[in-house]
Amino acid sequence: MAAQLPDRILFNGEYLNLYSNPLETFWSNLNRIRPSFLSLPDCSRGYIASWEIRKDKLLLTEIDGSFNRNFIFFSKLARYTLKHLFPKSKNRPVKATWFSGKLRIPVGKMTLYEPTGYDSRFEKEIIMTISHGDVVKSVTLDFTEKSLVVNSGT
Repeated sequence: MAAQLPDRILFNGEYLNLYSNPLETFWSNLNRIRPSFLSLPDCSRGYIASWEIRKDKLLLTEIDGSFNRNFIFFSKLARYTLKHLFPKSKNRPVKATWFSGKLRIPVGKMTLYEPTGYDSRFEKEIIMTISHGDVVKSVTLDFTEKSLVVNSGT
């Protein structure tokens, strides 16, 4: 597998890459049918989700992916959006209550490139522990200073 395009997250006013895919647990944990996104060589899951940490909540703000919409005699390429997944949201951010786990947010320069998945390493990494969409802990690993900073919440 080639290195993959990551989701993105708005954290402390800055868009960063997100080396976790919390949307995948939406389908698996809630026994929902995962849409048939069209995969790409650099994005095998077929979509990029945008997230935000706001008031210690993990919010899904956007989904960008494509799928084949089938009609009786033909199919047509269509975009998959937040409105498809959460029609009642009216395209407003949705709290990720289905997700409990860790988010990995790389920061700074890449120090080790690995061509598979999200295995590359960076100067710093923020690891957030999420419980049902709430941030319960945030840890910053600084590999250049060899330090660890632990925060409760953000």
